[in-house]
Amino acid sequence: MDEYLKSILHNNNAAVRVKRNIDDETVAGNSIKAPQTTESTSDAVPPLRIDGFRIEYAEKALEMEDGGVPSVRSDSPVTLRLFGTGIRRNTVVIFTHNPARYGGSCQVPVTEKFRVIHSEPGEKSGLVHIELPEVIKDKKYFYLCAKYEDNDPLAGSEETDQEASKVTPFLHQGADSWLRLTSYKPLLPLGLSILIICVCLVFSALFSGLNLGLMSLDRTDLKILCNTGTEKEQQYAKAIQPVRDHGNYLLCSILLGNVLVNSTFTILLDSLTSGLFAVLGSTIAIVIFGEITPQAVCSRHGLAVGAKTIMITKAVMLLTAPLSYPTSKILDYLLGKEIGNYYDRERLKELVKVTKDINDLDKDEVNVISGVLELRKKTVSDVMTRLEDAYMLPLDTVLDFETITDILKSGFSRIPVYQEEREDIVSILHIKDLAFVDPDDNIPVRQLCEFFRNSLHFVFYDQTLDVMFKEFKSGKIGHMAFIQSVNAEGEGDPFYETHGLITLEDVIEELIQAEIIDETDVYTDNRRKVRRERIKRQDFASFAHRPADQNVQRLRIGPQLMYATYQFISTAVPLFRLESMSETILRRLLGQNIYHQIKCKSKNRDEGLTIINRGTQIDFFVLILEGRVEVTVGKENLLFESGPFTYFGLQALVQSIGPDMSASTPQQIMGSLQSLDRDASIRHVFIPDYTVKAVTDVLYLQISRNLYQAAKRATLMERSQKLGDQSMEPIDYDAEVEKLMHSLDEGDHNSITPDATNRTVNSAAKASKSSSDAPSPTTALNDPTNNSNSSVTRNHTVLGHDNSSSAAAANEINIGASTSRVGGAGKPDSDPCSAPLLPKP
Repeated sequence: MDEYLKSILHNNNAAVRVKRNIDDETVAGNSIKAPQTTESTSDAVPPLRIDGFRIEYAEKALEMEDGGVPSVRSDSPVTLRLFGTGIRRNTVVIFTHNPARYGGSCQVPVTEKFRVIHSEPGEKSGLVHIELPEVIKDKKYFYLCAKYEDNDPLAGSEETDQEASKVTPFLHQGADSWLRLTSYKPLLPLGLSILIICVCLVFSALFSGLNLGLMSLDRTDLKILCNTGTEKEQQYAKAIQPVRDHGNYLLCSILLGNVLVNSTFTILLDSLTSGLFAVLGSTIAIVIFGEITPQAVCSRHGLAVGAKTIMITKAVMLLTAPLSYPTSKILDYLLGKEIGNYYDRERLKELVKVTKDINDLDKDEVNVISGVLELRKKTVSDVMTRLEDAYMLPLDTVLDFETITDILKSGFSRIPVYQEEREDIVSILHIKDLAFVDPDDNIPVRQLCEFFRNSLHFVFYDQTLDVMFKEFKSGKIGHMAFIQSVNAEGEGDPFYETHGLITLEDVIEELIQAEIIDETDVYTDNRRKVRRERIKRQDFASFAHRPADQNVQRLRIGPQLMYATYQFISTAVPLFRLESMSETILRRLLGQNIYHQIKCKSKNRDEGLTIINRGTQIDFFVLILEGRVEVTVGKENLLFESGPFTYFGLQALVQSIGPDMSASTPQQIMGSLQSLDRDASIRHVFIPDYTVKAVTDVLYLQISRNLYQAAKRATLMERSQKLGDQSMEPIDYDAEVEKLMHSLDEGDHNSITPDATNRTVNSAAKASKSSSDAPSPTTALNDPTNNSNSSVTRNHTVLGHDNSSSAAAANEINIGASTSRVGGAGKPDSDPCSAPLLPKP
C-alpha cells in the first residue's frame, strides 16, 4: 500500500513541498525553509520532532490557502508524509487549533489520534493517514502535535510498564507556516448535490434531444407541415417554426446549455466521489441517458418533443443570449443564413421514387409526378407522330360512304388534309364536321375545308412540352399542332419543312406516363404501331353494296339504310336478335335478293298495290323500310297507316313466337337442328286477318320462311363449328350454307306472294291485287319510268309508330314494335355479299 501511494502521490501537483536540511540532505517538504538542527554524535536517541509534511494522497481535490497552506476536504481521507527526527512506528499525531512553540503542550486537541503506519529506517520520515474535521468557527488552521505511544502499553518489562502507566502528553510541533493545515467543507449538501446531479442529467438529455429533434426539422419541412400535416402536426409545427427560424441562435443556445449541465454534472459527481469514478460515471451516464436515449426518442418524435418543450427552449435561449446570440451572429456572417432544404427537378423526382415503398403513393401517382417533372425537359419532336405514320386525306378526296367509313375505322377525330404532297398540309378535317354530310352527295373534302376553315398551328421541333401544353390548354390553337423546322441545306432560300404532328393526347400521355386508349383507338401507340388487342368494332364498309354476281339484276339499297335495317332487325324483331341468329349470318341474309320497291304515280289512295292480302296465306315476313302503307285489320275493317320500320307476318316464319333461347352446347344445337327439320317437314300455314297496301312509294324487305330456316340452320352450324362439336358428321359448312342461301333465289317465284321487286302503279291501270296479275321482275326493271339500278341511299328518318287500333291486330301482326332504333348491338365484320358465312374448318 505504501509503495502504491508513493507512486501516485509523487506526481500530485497539489502536493506541498517542504524543505529541510537534515545531515546535509534536502528533504521535500513545505516551501518555507525549516530551522537548522544539529544532530548529536552521541549514542542518545534523537528527540521526536516534525519539521514538515507533504500530502501524499487526498481522496478529494486539494485547495491552497493564502501563504501556501494546503486545504483538504473535511472528513476526507488524506495521507501525509511527515519529515523530521525520531519518527517511528509508535509515533502518533493529533491536531489542534491552538498555535504554540515547539515542545508546547496540546491541551485542546480537535481530532483523534493518528498513528504512523510506515517509518523510514533513519526515522526521518513516515506516513500517516488522517481525516480532518471542519474548521471550528473563528479558527483557521490545524497544528500538529505528536508523541510516542506503544501499541500495547501493558506489554514489556517492568520499567516499561511503569513508563507506560504514566500519561505522556502530546508535544506541540510549532506554529510555523509550513506546519499549518486547514480543511474545507463541500459547497452544497449531499442531498442537494445529488438532486442537482439528477437535474443536470435530465437537462443534458433534453438539450441533446432538442439538438437532434429541432435542428433536424428543416424550415421547408416545417412550412409543409403547417399546411399539409395532421391537426396535431400543424399545431406542433406552428409552435416550433418561430424558434426554428433562428437556426444558428437556437443551435448555440442548445449546445451552450448542454455543455453547461454536463460540466456541472461531472464536477458535482467528482465532489461526491473519487476522480476516476467521477470520470467513468459521468461518461457512462451522459452517453446512455444524456445522448443515446433522448436522440433515439427525438429522431422518431422530435416534432412532438420540440413543441412540448418549446417554452424551456425559449428560456434557455434567453438565459444564454449574452454568449449564444453574438456567436450566432458570427455564424450568420461566416456561413450565411439558413434557407432550408430545396429540391430541384431531378432530386424531387428521385425523392418520390426512393420513398415509394414507405409513402402512400401508388405506381400511377409516381408516374404522374415523374411525368410532370420531365415535361419541361422533353420537346415536341420527342413525342410527335411522323407524317408517314399519320392518317391523312388528300384535298381532292370525295366524301362518299366508303371514304367516311374509312375515316371512322381510323379512329381519329382530327384528320390533316394535304395538297399534292403530304408535307403540304392545308387544313384539318374534324369528324364533327361530317355530322350534316350526306355520303350520297359526294361532297369533296376541299369544299368542306373551305366552309369550316379550321385553322392550322405550326410549332418548331425544339419547343418543350410544358409550353405546348399551355398552348393546347388555352384553346386558341385547337388540340393539334404540326412540327416544322427550317431547312437551310443546299442551294436556294431556306424553307419550312414539316416533320410530324402532335396532339393534346400525346402531351397528356407523357404527363401521366401511360397510353390513353379510348373506344375509337386502333393502336395503343401510334409511334410504335402497337395494335390494340381484342378490339371489335363495327365494320360499316360491310354494308356498302358490292354485288357478287353482276349478271343478276336486283334492287340495291344504300349502305346507310342497310346499316339501319341491320340495327333495327337485330334488336327489335325477336326472331332476328343476335341470341337467335348469328351476326354474320344475319348480314348475309340482308345481302340476299329480299328488297322490293313499289312506286305509285297515282294520288288516289285507293289505287295502291297490296303487299299482304287478308285471307290469303303467306309464308314471308315484311319490314317496311321507306314509304307509307295502309293497314286494314279484322272484320271491323279498322284502318290505320304505318310508316318505316313497321313489320308484318312474323308468325309466317315460325309456328309459335316465344322466347328463343340461345343454343350454347352441342346438345342444344343438335336439338335445334332436329326442331328445324321437323318444322320444315310440316307445312305451316299462316293466313293473316289484315291487309297491307302501299299508299306511297314503298321500299320494303321480304324474307320467306324457307330463307329464314336456312339462315337459322346456318347459325346453328356456325355455332357447332365454334364449339368444336365432333358428334355431327363432318361437312363443308361454307358450301352447305351457300347452297342453303343461294338456292332459294331460284325458287322465289314459287312463293305464295308475287314477286314485287319493283312495281309501278299508274293511275290509268290499277295493279291487280292477285298474285297472277303482278308484273314480273323483268317488266318492272325495264320500265323506263323507274331506275331500278339506282341505289336507295338517302338518309332515312326512322319513326316510331303505335299502331294499336286493335288489340288483336297488334298481337297478330306485331305492329307496335316499330321504334326509332337505328343503333344497336350489331357489329358486322365482313362483307355480307363476298365473305363466307362461316370460317373454314
